[in-house]
Order: sequence, then C-alpha cells, then structure tokens
Amino acid sequence: EKAKNMQTISDAQEAQTAVAQALTILKEFYAKAADATALLQNGQQPVAPEIFDSPYKGMQAENGGVVGMLEVIESDFARLEADTKAGEVTAQKEYDTFMTDSKVDKAAKTKDIEHKTAKKQDESQ
Repeated sequence: EKAKNMQTISDAQEAQTAVAQALTILKEFYAKAADATALLQNGQQPVAPEIFDSPYKGMQAENGGVVGMLEVIESDFARLEADTKAGEVTAQKEYDTFMTDSKVDKAAKTKDIEHKTAKKQDESQ
C-alpha cells in the first residue's frame, strides 16, 4: 500500500508540473494571438470595409474553456496528492498502533504461557 501511495504522489506531482507547463504555453499563445497578423498578405491588404471598426482578434474570450479545464485538472491533481499524503499518514499511524498493540499482546501471552507451563510443572512434581 505504501509503494502504491508513493507512486500515486509521484505521478500527481509530475502531472501538476506538466499541466502547469501547458497552462504557461497556452497563456503565452493567447497573449500573442491578440497581436497576430498571420492571415495578412503584405502589400495586398485591401482597405477594411466600414463595418469593421477594429481588427479581428480571434475568440480570445473563449480560451477560458481550455485554460479553465486545465486549471481544474491541475487542482484535481493537487487534491489527489494531498488526499494520498493524508491517507498515507493515517495508514502509517494505524500500522504503528497495530504493531505496538500486537507486541504488547504477544508479550502478555508469552508471559501467560510461561506461568502456565511453570504451574503445570509444579503440579506434576
């Protein structure tokens, strides 16, 4: 169980890093896209019709869909990491308590066996 938890924590940390990098790239892309003029042809640009009062900037307001989804994914991985760490701590405490109780119980039973064996030997003599 511990190995599985450690692997889950490691995977969640790597995923958070990857999602953060993807978010950075997308945010930079959307920031540059507002100024992009990739579809313009040099020297052949006709005069814009009067109905267009500003240049087309793409669907910049729509980037919240992908960026928002990645932010949710990033928070999900962070929550998975936190939950797994908390679960690991709880499991370790339960294991330690169980091992302590078992040692005490074993010691008590060993003493009980020794006393009964000694009593039996005394009675047989």
